[in-house]
Amino acid sequence: MKKVVIAGGTGFIGTYMARRFEESGYEVLIVSRSPEHISWNPIELIQALEGAELLVNLAGRSINCRYTEENRKAILESRINTTLWLGNALLACVNPPKLWINASATGIYKSTTDRALTEDEAEYGNDFLAEVVCNWEKTFFAFKLADTRQVALRTSVVLGRNGGALLPLVLLTRLGLGGMQGDGTQIFSWIHVEDYFQIVLYVLENQSFHDVINCTSPNPVSNQKFMQVVRNMLGFPFGIPAPKLIIRISSKLIGIEPELILNSVNVLPKRLLEAGYEFRYPKVEKALKDLLI
Repeated sequence: MKKVVIAGGTGFIGTYMARRFEESGYEVLIVSRSPEHISWNPIELIQALEGAELLVNLAGRSINCRYTEENRKAILESRINTTLWLGNALLACVNPPKLWINASATGIYKSTTDRALTEDEAEYGNDFLAEVVCNWEKTFFAFKLADTRQVALRTSVVLGRNGGALLPLVLLTRLGLGGMQGDGTQIFSWIHVEDYFQIVLYVLENQSFHDVINCTSPNPVSNQKFMQVVRNMLGFPFGIPAPKLIIRISSKLIGIEPELILNSVNVLPKRLLEAGYEFRYPKVEKALKDLLI
């Protein structure tokens, strides 16, 4: 049985990935701090990684918080340290995985509405999240692994049924608050969680992939359009909009940064499209119909 190791695999994406890999006939090992999983102990890591087909690293402190000095340190260090631990474990393997996919984020790109950015762009943001992703990828690619291909998956907002960004938006919509956020023109890049899984498989099977890949739908939409589709799927013709001032105030109350809502993330998956990957859910209407109806 082929083996997959998922580090940080207890969250929304990792849980889905583990189930889908098991359904596809793989043995799945989870690395986490939970006692029933593989620990971050170097010896256990090496044993888990020996002979694996694939390592997927999803580990990292959630960014859904206020960026206090303490939280900034935890967000950055959790990503850097786990990447270092995994890289060093791979160096010690006799028969290392063929592919190491490290999570990354489209938050590395600058906020833009007028044009979409691809992997070929060097127009990175200058905010905290962009700095985190830059350092994360730098740490990842600093490892030179002769027998393991490395891919950083720059992922946008992942949509799924059992977690992630969609659940709070559904709740707001059911409460009649599902209008556009801010002026609604900010671009929302997204991907269905099943496409995330299929892209990981596609990258595993296609050895030409390396370096960075944008893992996002080919059809980003405005915030106004996205919320309209959510309302339509849930049967709510109207939702009260949330002006920027309200978002900035309410964000402090619920403990997140307003930029997570107000920034425009306009990104396209150029390399996947050029390679011929066919998205299961290329349009937001099809994705939300699957997830909400």
